[in-house]
Amino acid sequence: MVQEATTQPEGKKEGGSLLQLAAIVEESHDAIIGKTLDGIITSWNGGATKMFGYLPEEVIGKPMTNLFPPELKDELPRLLEKVRRGEIIADYDSIWLRKDGTRADVEFSISPVHTEGSAIIGASLVGRDITARKTAEESMRQTQLIVENSYDAIIGETLDSIITGWNGGAAKMFGYTAQESIGKNISFLAPPEMQDEMPKLLERVKAGEVIADYDTVRVRKDGSRIDIALSISPIQTEDGTIIGASLVKRDITLSKAAEESMRQTQLIVENSYDAIIGETLDAIITGWNGGAAKMFGYTAQESIGKNISFLAPPEMQDEMPKLLERIKAGEVIADYDTVRVRKDGSRIAVALSISPIKTEDGAIIGASLVKRDITLRKGAEESMRQIQLIVEESHDAIIGKTLDGIITSWNGGAVKMFGYSPSEVIGKPMTNLFTPELKDELPRLLEKVRRGEVIADYDSIWLREDGTQANVEFSISPVHTEDGTIIGASLVGRDITLRKKSEESLRQTQLIVENSYDAIIGETLDGIITTWNRGAVKMFGYSPEEAIGKPVIFLLPLEIQNEVSTLLNKIKEGEAIADYDSVRVRKDGVQIDIALSISPIKTEDGTIIGASIVERDITARKKSDRQIKELNEVRSKFISIMSHQLRTPLTVVNWNLESVLDGDFGKLDDTVQKFLLATHKSSVEITHRIHDLLTAIDIEEGRIVFEKDEVALDSIAAAVMNEITKRSELKNIACEYIAPEGDLPTIEGDGEKIRAAINKMMENAIIYTKENGKIIARLERKGDKVRFEVKDSGVGIPTPEQHRVFTRFFRASNATVMQPDSFGLGLFIAKSFIEQHEGTIGFESKEGEGSTFWFEIPMKLAHS
Repeated sequence: MVQEATTQPEGKKEGGSLLQLAAIVEESHDAIIGKTLDGIITSWNGGATKMFGYLPEEVIGKPMTNLFPPELKDELPRLLEKVRRGEIIADYDSIWLRKDGTRADVEFSISPVHTEGSAIIGASLVGRDITARKTAEESMRQTQLIVENSYDAIIGETLDSIITGWNGGAAKMFGYTAQESIGKNISFLAPPEMQDEMPKLLERVKAGEVIADYDTVRVRKDGSRIDIALSISPIQTEDGTIIGASLVKRDITLSKAAEESMRQTQLIVENSYDAIIGETLDAIITGWNGGAAKMFGYTAQESIGKNISFLAPPEMQDEMPKLLERIKAGEVIADYDTVRVRKDGSRIAVALSISPIKTEDGAIIGASLVKRDITLRKGAEESMRQIQLIVEESHDAIIGKTLDGIITSWNGGAVKMFGYSPSEVIGKPMTNLFTPELKDELPRLLEKVRRGEVIADYDSIWLREDGTQANVEFSISPVHTEDGTIIGASLVGRDITLRKKSEESLRQTQLIVENSYDAIIGETLDGIITTWNRGAVKMFGYSPEEAIGKPVIFLLPLEIQNEVSTLLNKIKEGEAIADYDSVRVRKDGVQIDIALSISPIKTEDGTIIGASIVERDITARKKSDRQIKELNEVRSKFISIMSHQLRTPLTVVNWNLESVLDGDFGKLDDTVQKFLLATHKSSVEITHRIHDLLTAIDIEEGRIVFEKDEVALDSIAAAVMNEITKRSELKNIACEYIAPEGDLPTIEGDGEKIRAAINKMMENAIIYTKENGKIIARLERKGDKVRFEVKDSGVGIPTPEQHRVFTRFFRASNATVMQPDSFGLGLFIAKSFIEQHEGTIGFESKEGEGSTFWFEIPMKLAHS
């Protein structure tokens, strides 16, 4: 066998090599494309099919410029001109179009193809889809910006503590530049007594541990110390090897100061309960306040002069000497938790703070100790925090004021209710909030408060910052000192504007129900009638006295009386039943067709206690619906047949025109070119309208298929806006697109349907905006939804016609001037596509001033 291989004819070896080469080209992940020097595609491998979606038979023989977006179609001829001169185009970045219309970032190289005689007869292109790489590079750039501009210090270091990265936050926090820091051992930031801290932490990081919110102390360039919260994460290679550490340091000096301020406030409030003790640096007690006496049971005479360790339990006798060593070094020890023993032998958990006592020249001569019962402190702090949170987060306005009506405090509820910030109202008369005719009201009420009265549930009218009036129900209570002196007033107000409107709405609802043309009936969950309006009297012929208290089945024919229990079982489960067709029997025995809606009646706690029924006589409508349905079926069938028969020849016309315009049959003179371009534009427009017509019919008949995939809305919107901007320029319309801040999450949906909806809205804006007008489109995140809107300066929609905007074939009366022959299907299609994504669509418009169309889609994460 080996001998045969060595004597194999040369031609066979060459053929095998060529076959192997062909297989490599075909199976290549990259797109390998052959073309003529005029840009006509001559070969197309499997990598090109995967990358762009076209099969070889769809592209071979066609101009390669078809793969380029309109704005880059001149790019390829320029490059091929260089290839004709024998140049090689290497690593050229561009944008190409896939078959599905999406854009791909492509890096390609073009090489001339020579004959054996070295004549250049074509070009070979190798392209690679770098869309993901471009996205990753942008993500890395954004990460770098985030790190560099972070307020926190973000530092990289090796496992030997050598600094490798130093961001702007680190420079601001510590005062050292990156040049001064990178390459140094990070322990240069630690105070002398904490030099071994970082090596110990890095030992934990080497084991793969993440250290979060580690409080410590560091030293700035100017020598000052700062409290910081430190987080350290291991930096790992792709194979999981830990090669360094990432540090995030946050200056918590201010938060520490805030905590100390709260502690001091608590000490003032709880002073009589705190043990405040003075001692020498040898731990001899020199001062002993009443709080210490109450806390430990020893008098000052029994304590002063003793070593303070007599309060410590036996196992903790060496604790105080160690703490005093730190005090001698100038350190302040705050909130040190420990245990002490009372005179009666019981133990008490205390929080201990020790500060050095200094002379004017800074010499440390002793220590000041504050000891607090942790149980009382924690309880008091939590109580104060809860009260503060309750007041600040209360939905009601909670306002403090003097007995002269001057505002002294103003919570978040008051801000939300009236629009004023605390700085705008504190120190000013509260009468500014009252309407002019009620300004004398507050002084009269405060006079009662001076006498110790409580004003409860008082209704009034106040003014908001924007000048609107609010119905307010408020209560005023006197504020007392410990000795009972009234020094001010506390007011709790609630905006009852909505409640007032609700009460009026309920009254109106009662009138509407009673006077409704429809039968509106209440019943228990056992089917017993509880209410019976005039509409029911007219519809069924029974008076309320004849109906209330009877089972509702007396209105049903015998053969469907089990319907009541079936429907009520659904109501008991909380289900609402809408537009349910059924039959009822009037008092005179005549059967009528009805449309029935049933809703559960619930108490405030959600308990279902009955059912509300609305019944409408649809006998005449049923007859009409049957006739309309028959007509609609004939009409839809006719339109569908005609549209399908028109679309096929039009597609052929479009392809033929495109081939002629692309120069496949020779160069055209300018007149013929313009004529054919106009013809092609009209033919494409007719094709689009036929497509819209068929789409509308498919929507009506439920034939639209929605594909679920991960959809990047920002990419779709940007692509549509790129195309629309060119159209707006042709009409001399300024078109601005405001992209979302940051990346939007992908959602699960049909990208093509959303793209179509955006395109329809943008086309509408261009069509009905006059020359020199303006269009502004925006994509943004709103809570758990994404919102797209387009605002134009067009003709607007007359108010009486606005309720028909999203219906089929609707065209405003003033729209025919701008576009006399439109079908009026675009917004109908857009609405259907958006609602299929559980979204909402709407608009605001004023005739002569323009319109704003928008839609919102819930951001359901693709893998949630």
